[in-house]
Amino acid sequence: MLVGKSMTVAAAEDFLSSTARALDDRARVPTRSQHHQAGGEPAMVQALVTWAQSVDRPMLQTWVPNEADPDDQLGTLTRQFFGLSAALLCDDAFAVDGTSVFASLRAKALDRLELLQGENIRAASRGPQFEILCADHLDKAAPSLLYDRDVEGQPTLKHPESFMLVASKIRTAVSPYELPRTSAARFDSALGGALYELFRNTEEHARVDDVGDKLKRSLRGIQARRHSIAPTKLRELVAGSPPLADFCERLRPLRATNLQIQLIEISVLDSGPGYAASITGRPLASLTLQEEARAVRDCFLKHATRKEQTRSGLGLCNVVDILRDHGGFLRLRTGRQSLYADLSLERDAVYGTLPNLREWPIGDDDAARATGSLMTLLLPIVLDE
Repeated sequence: MLVGKSMTVAAAEDFLSSTARALDDRARVPTRSQHHQAGGEPAMVQALVTWAQSVDRPMLQTWVPNEADPDDQLGTLTRQFFGLSAALLCDDAFAVDGTSVFASLRAKALDRLELLQGENIRAASRGPQFEILCADHLDKAAPSLLYDRDVEGQPTLKHPESFMLVASKIRTAVSPYELPRTSAARFDSALGGALYELFRNTEEHARVDDVGDKLKRSLRGIQARRHSIAPTKLRELVAGSPPLADFCERLRPLRATNLQIQLIEISVLDSGPGYAASITGRPLASLTLQEEARAVRDCFLKHATRKEQTRSGLGLCNVVDILRDHGGFLRLRTGRQSLYADLSLERDAVYGTLPNLREWPIGDDDAARATGSLMTLLLPIVLDE
């Protein structure tokens, strides 16, 4: 299995298709990656999780010449979201000369993970980017920004208000602009609410498989990054993705004096059974493609939940409402479903209205099965009028 340098949604789909056709317990990973647009790197992480859960003993083949690694290529690899994820998922890793570099790779990955689970976002961030990752299978599942500890020392997910602070940290980490106070507060409230709803889903539904057993390999995470790009360049980059091209065509620069489009991209991913299995209580293998598609869309309905409380099941409705209000865009990859909704076209929709979810174009074949769920949101940075 080969992971290319280009971290795009299309590249991730190609990797998933390769995994579905023929399993290989060894994946070759690049030291550095490029072309991160519209959730491409988190999509590759989801593809790597799918591969790692499908083989008995996942192994990495690196481009490190030998075990000595004088240029610290393993450090470079683990400082990237996809590389860190791969290092936490594998059971062994090898240099070009065949020697194992697993001990060094895992040690660097755990050091990086400790940074990402701490309070100092600036120390852990790489440029205009923010990342939090949970490795449930390694008992590294409670980042301090997202979890409190009860009197017995057990982690509990923080309240929604705390996620507003996380949103503020994300905005500060990824945006070079000091937004007016009203714009900043509005953005933090919207992003914090969306993050809480989406990450709570990973906490409640994505830590076991579709029959309730603990996952042997489980990652849950948040990645946010800024795209600051000229309209012409943006059109060039998204030309191969018609849904994104249509959305981006309507975006405008933040200010007349700055001709770049400003977008914040947020992805929330997990390694659980996926939306359809969670809402139906049935393994994905027992659902037809049509049943799965209907179940995934049902997750976006008001009070769509398997819980008994009548007030439950509003999480995705809230996320959709936030994106409609801010003219955003979402892509969802779960199971055999690859969907998107351009919510900038639905600003007048009533709360709870099912979003216009369409199939993300992949090619002539149906989408290959992907482990867990990946939700990518695009939010334009705008000023109050």
